[in-house]
Amino acid sequence: MKQKIFGSLMLICGIFFISGCQIPDIEIPFLSGSQEEQEEKAEVRAAFKQDDTKDRKDKKSKSEESSGAIAASEDTYDYVALGNSVTCSEAEGSIWWGDWGMAATTAEKDYVHLISAWLKEQSNKPVTTMILDLKKWELAEERDDVLDKYMAYFDENTDLITIQTGENITDFKETLDTDYESLVSQIKEKAPNAQIIMLGEVLWPSEDIESAKKAACEANDVPFLEMTEFLDDYNEIYRSEIGEVVYGEDGKKHIISDEAVAAHPNDEGMECIARLVTEEITIQSQSVKDKQ
Repeated sequence: MKQKIFGSLMLICGIFFISGCQIPDIEIPFLSGSQEEQEEKAEVRAAFKQDDTKDRKDKKSKSEESSGAIAASEDTYDYVALGNSVTCSEAEGSIWWGDWGMAATTAEKDYVHLISAWLKEQSNKPVTTMILDLKKWELAEERDDVLDKYMAYFDENTDLITIQTGENITDFKETLDTDYESLVSQIKEKAPNAQIIMLGEVLWPSEDIESAKKAACEANDVPFLEMTEFLDDYNEIYRSEIGEVVYGEDGKKHIISDEAVAAHPNDEGMECIARLVTEEITIQSQSVKDKQ
């Protein structure tokens, strides 16, 4: 791992204790300025993956350089995934050993990587995937105050956005309705051409959170993806468990021994989430391979 630039989230919320995510082993030329400035820019960026793309440094604008973001491109299909530790997580000593969706046995088997791989098969354009850590927003008392850190990663060329959120919210619930409406509306304003999909909670749905998410989606004409199928079979099929073997970013085998990690989806659960999402995705006809 050549770079480990991540924001420190010190609050602990339920069993979702993992804070921040690492930058994978790739060159990130768009980070500039002091170490403090770089860390500030990277607080919400969990990972950036470039698939089958040429060097895009020439595509950066001055505004992108100042924000630390890479803009989406008309020449690529650009996917941005926001979420908590189901979406991305930081390696944490002897508890967890990767920077991808927690409890997936490898990075390639978490739901974001599966969606990205599916998009690559469907699109004639190269696919890029950006993963943003939404825990900072979930845990904030004033959630609107941190939204700008996320908005830097959307623009008119963003094609797909998935939002997986809610499991970390136990405090500051009195503003849920306005917080979710602001989250969805600001993303939609920054990425007016993107398909946005809001996932229902995938672990322990809370009626007030789900209600706020649904209201925000309805107000902004954004699909809300019910996770009923996933939840109905979660404990029997889709939940990881103590003793599960996973592979860390070090390439070694590790055994899940922590209940917090074991509470997350296993590979089958990640696959189910990915399938439910891809069933909702539509890709512009000029980007889709001819399947006739």
